[in-house]
Formats: sequence, structure tokens, C-alpha cells
Amino acid sequence: MKKSIDIELLWHLDQIVLPFPVTIITTVDKEGRINAAPYSLVIPFCASPETPQILLSCNSHWHTPHNIEATGEFVVNYPGAELCREVAETGRFYPQGVNELEYAKLSVIPSNKVKPPRIKECREHLECRVAQTIRPSKTQITFVADIVDISIDEKFLNLSRDERIREMNLPVYFGPSKGGGSTFGIIDEYKVFSPDIKPDFEKK
Repeated sequence: MKKSIDIELLWHLDQIVLPFPVTIITTVDKEGRINAAPYSLVIPFCASPETPQILLSCNSHWHTPHNIEATGEFVVNYPGAELCREVAETGRFYPQGVNELEYAKLSVIPSNKVKPPRIKECREHLECRVAQTIRPSKTQITFVADIVDISIDEKFLNLSRDERIREMNLPVYFGPSKGGGSTFGIIDEYKVFSPDIKPDFEKK
């Protein structure tokens, strides 16, 4: 039997369980000071090869969207599961201008196309420039951004896609914890299931 519950979405998840990617967004303010924070409301928006875009949704009161509005740029960094503690550290509410990566003991490398840096320890990076800003509510701001560069650790490029999925060991975010932190899921075993998409009318 199914039972309806109160509608809960985005960062208010409690009863419903929805998996999201785990990322660290790096930005800089007008003075060039680095900011880093964990975000999971990061999804592909436009799949066109000519204009690939990604969508990032934020609480409008946080430092990340303030910096993005000021500079128009950000980097999406994808960490491995071994960095979950470091990801959580970047989620602490440090004052404006504080570089969270220093407290998380993560290092930076220059980006190829934008001013915010990449995080060296992360697996993959999307460098982004804002194309559109949407304000769905008083507390939410959503950025649609052009992806201007994608980089990945070279060691993964020589692997098959199935091997790459396993070796990257990417964690999953399941929403906030009751203590005010985050709930991350670490996948113990990747079982790759790739069914044939052609219809099989004989099974009917």
C-alpha cells in the first residue's frame, strides 16, 4: 500500500529518500578570495554539444551564490568517497572571505578557463560561466551555466567506462542529517547493469 506524505524537496528531505551527486563548488569574490561549499543540486540542463549547460540551485543567502552573482563563474568539483569528511568540512558556516579549503586541508590548482580554482584532490571538474539566473522563491536562486571546460584525472582515461565508474568511487548525498549535517552514502560495490534498450516483444 502507498501512503501520501507531506511534500518535501531539495534540502528539506526527511521521509523521502532521493540520491544526489556530491560536489564541492569553488568560487571567488570580487577581491579574489576563494570560497568552497558542498552542493548536490547540480544537474545537467542542456545536452546540446554546441551549448552544454549545467544547473546549480542554491540558498540565496549563502556565500556561493553571492560570489557567482558578482563574478559569473564557478567550478563544480567531484570528489571521491574517501573525501566525504573533507566535503563536510567545507559545509561549515565560516565567515565571508574565509577559504574553507584550508580547513578541509584540500589544495587548489588553476582552472583552464575561469578564475575560481579546481580542487586537486577531486576526480573531475566542470568550469562554468552563468548564462541565466532564475529565482524560484525568496530563498532560492538557480544558475544555468555554460560548461566551458571539463577536466578529469588522467589515470581514469585509460580505463573502460565500467572500470572508471568503479575506480572513481563517487559518493551519494541523501539530504541533511538530524544533527544539522549531511548524510552521505558510500557505495560498497558497484554492479554495472546496462540492459539492451531495444524492445523485446517476445517477453509479452
